[in-house]
Amino acid sequence: MTGNRKMPDHRPEMDGTNSVSKEFHRSGIPPFRAEAPPHRVEVSPSSAGRHPSSASQAVNTPTVNPPTVHADAASSLPPKSPRPQKRIFRRWQFWGITSIVAFSGLGVFSALTLFRLPSVPNCPAIFWPTASASLRIYCAQLNAERRTVDDLLKAISLVNALPDDHPLRPEIDRNIEVWAKDILVLAEESFHEGDLKSAISTAERIPDNTEAHQLVEEQIQSWKGIWTEAQGIFDEAEAFLYQHDLRQAFRTATRLLDVQNEYWRTTKYRELNNLITLTREDSNKLSNAKDIASQGGLSNLLQAVKLAEEVKPNSPLYAKAQQQIAEIGQSMIDLAQETLDQRDYMAALNILEQIPDQPGLQNKIKDFKILAEAQAQAWNGTPDDIQGAIARAQKIGRDRPLYSRAQQLISRWRLEIQDVQRLAIARQVAQGGTTSDLRAAIAEAQLIPASNPRGDEAQQAIDEWTTTIQTVEDRPYLTRAEQIAQRGDIASLQAAIDEASNVGQGRALYAEAREQIGSWRSQIQRIQDGPILERARVLANSGNLVEAISVAERISSGRALYDEAQGEIQAWTGQFQRIQDQPLLDLARRYASQGNVGQAINVAEQISSGRALYDEAQGEIQLWQTQSQGEDRMQQAYTSASVGTPAMLLNAIQLANEVPEDNPTRAEADRMISQWSWRILEIAESQLNLDPMSAINIARSIPSYAEAYPTAQQQIQTWQQSVPRVQIP
Repeated sequence: MTGNRKMPDHRPEMDGTNSVSKEFHRSGIPPFRAEAPPHRVEVSPSSAGRHPSSASQAVNTPTVNPPTVHADAASSLPPKSPRPQKRIFRRWQFWGITSIVAFSGLGVFSALTLFRLPSVPNCPAIFWPTASASLRIYCAQLNAERRTVDDLLKAISLVNALPDDHPLRPEIDRNIEVWAKDILVLAEESFHEGDLKSAISTAERIPDNTEAHQLVEEQIQSWKGIWTEAQGIFDEAEAFLYQHDLRQAFRTATRLLDVQNEYWRTTKYRELNNLITLTREDSNKLSNAKDIASQGGLSNLLQAVKLAEEVKPNSPLYAKAQQQIAEIGQSMIDLAQETLDQRDYMAALNILEQIPDQPGLQNKIKDFKILAEAQAQAWNGTPDDIQGAIARAQKIGRDRPLYSRAQQLISRWRLEIQDVQRLAIARQVAQGGTTSDLRAAIAEAQLIPASNPRGDEAQQAIDEWTTTIQTVEDRPYLTRAEQIAQRGDIASLQAAIDEASNVGQGRALYAEAREQIGSWRSQIQRIQDGPILERARVLANSGNLVEAISVAERISSGRALYDEAQGEIQAWTGQFQRIQDQPLLDLARRYASQGNVGQAINVAEQISSGRALYDEAQGEIQLWQTQSQGEDRMQQAYTSASVGTPAMLLNAIQLANEVPEDNPTRAEADRMISQWSWRILEIAESQLNLDPMSAINIARSIPSYAEAYPTAQQQIQTWQQSVPRVQIP
């Protein structure tokens, strides 16, 4: 192995060279420099394997000699000119210019040589079996600076190939340990980035002969333990979400914040929080969907389906949402069946078309359509149509979801075919029209049980034929009763009632008979009670109200003239009470007009509640009480005003103002309020010269509703301007 290796002549990147130099400085190993001089570099054989610095000392510095002129060059000069001074001048000029050019070129060459950076080795192209130790260390440093796992391992491999007794072995081992620990740091970064497999794989690539390798197994077990713990917390929170326990899921999720892994503390925690938020939103959607669906109706069911379908497959509530959609779909099928039972075939099919596409519902929908077509055909009611409906329903096999329903309909329709035939026979018999024909038809129809499909139809026909029979049988009773009642006397009317009573309860003409009987009984009562009421009226017209009332009360409740008699009694009672109470009310009014309001109220209160004049008396009492209150206030106001001081006059004004607007004494109150307000203003004016402040305060006390108020306000302004020394607070 020799050190005579010519380096490639290219300029390295400045920052790369500096970083290498710094790294060598940190490791204590001098940086390797490969120089490429313009002339041959001679390296002694003894320099092989030594540090590159020793090789650089063997480089010969080139010597540049100035150009010289030989003797034979003089012979080649042109012949001397007949003007020697001019030729000498030209020779001196030539050599001067030549010297300047030569030395300038030499300077430029020297500067280029001086500032030219040494070229660096091309590590990927080096043949490593013949490479020097310094070259290996240099290239290893370059690889390590890239700080990738592969480059660090390559750096370790490059220097680890040197023998154990190499002089640089201590520095090499120290760098190997540094690089091995860097690999473990990169593995730790992968672990915190969420790639456990890559972290373990990276850690296991650390060479066995390093101290860092001794930490690998312990580190891997620690990573696995942290990862298992975090995954367990995540799975536990997810389980709570699937159990719809959002609060416990959130509490569990917060435990991820204590996990010693950045990926689980941040990325997975956010993922779990987002999942909790999504689950909460989806839970609200499903709750709203359930509430809306419970209200029933096609529009509500469709709105509920739309809400439930907003739950996406990545939601923990997706399975529940699908189950809820299937339940709503079943409700729509039930609604379609209710619509079909009302014989609205097209509306039922319209509901089916809007049922959501759910695997568990599609077969039901197909079977429902088949049975709906069969039912619609059976509605025609003919044996052929019913037989066709049976044939359609028989297409639904045992493995179909609506097989039981199909069999029920088939059994029902087979019974219905028999019922249709019996009803046809019964109707044919009833066409004879006689009571015997109708009874025979009824007997035939009664063979159809009420629980059979056509049981209601048969019963309806039976009721019609029974009504016809009863009408035929009972009509003669009513006809004879009407003829008897036409005489109009009590005996005839009672005979008509007896005849009509032959129509028994539950018979077709029973209601008509009872109505006629009620009318005839009313006529009898009018005939009986008419004279009584007429006599009472005669008594009332003659002024004997008490006797008239007594006679009219003989007409008892429930009789035809009872309400009319009660109306007369009420009128006569009121008239009698007015006669009794009017003198009391007149007397009370006389007392009131004389100013004795208290006595007037006492007399009017003798008219008790329920009497004819009670409301009128109460109205008068309320008016007199109001008048009395007004008079009391005015009396108090007069007493206060008699003192004559501004304060008492103001009190009188306030008392007078308490008289209600609708009180008869209100006009007097307003008049006195005006007079007293002007009196207060006069007192204020009289105090102006003696005590301006007191005068202004007295004028200010006049209330705004008093007549003197505007004048008082103007006076106050005037007084304040004319007496500026007075400071009004």
